[in-house]
Amino acid sequence: MSFDKLIEADATYAVLITVLPGPTRKRVHGLYQYRLIYRHPEPEAEGCLVLWQVTGGREVYQIALQRDERKQLHWHCTCADAIFRAENEGRHCKHVKALLSLGRSRPQEHSATTAKAG
Repeated sequence: MSFDKLIEADATYAVLITVLPGPTRKRVHGLYQYRLIYRHPEPEAEGCLVLWQVTGGREVYQIALQRDERKQLHWHCTCADAIFRAENEGRHCKHVKALLSLGRSRPQEHSATTAKAG
């Protein structure tokens, strides 16, 4: 199922769970939960399209998918890696990467959805 179809789905996909390396130096894998807390009623609108709450790490994070005025999609996460490193380097943090991989069924769908963060 493509990510677009995933966010259009009903409440079945309101919560997603995956395993990620943990926040400690030992990087012990743990469960992370992604809860869909907002979905824009107009999928082609500009601004915030979807908002996810991520739990399982040291803190609770939020991931937003934004569409700019040029219709480009941008992922944003409130974790320290995204704020201080990933977005400046044009890459995604582990939380966004995991969310994208949960909705990916084929590589070409993934690449069309992952616009450069900025």
